Amino acid sequence: MKADDIRQDWTQDGTFADSDGIRVRCYDDVALLKDTDSEPDSNGFVITLPAGTSGTVLFFTTGEPCWLEIEYETNGMVFGVVEASHTKLHLRNEEKYPR
Repeated sequence: MKADDIRQDWTQDGTFADSDGIRVRCYDDVALLKDTDSEPDSNGFVITLPAGTSGTVLFFTTGEPCWLEIEYETNGMVFGVVEASHTKLHLRNEEKYPR
């Protein structure tokens, strides 16, 4: 699924539920529960992100199902779109950057 294919409103406000029903916000990290393909890069190249890969939530949709746009740090920046129900909270933003 590509972000451009999803006809819902995207936001960074509020929270969404992960697979366990835990409320997650943008900039929290989530882990994938199943293998997921990345968004194509400028050359159309897609990589498979294996289950367990974690990334930072950038945006999520307001409708059902809830979709996430996630940034993964692999050998470079990779983006992917995945259903929230296929993720679980990995690390809160506050845990990554304690004050």
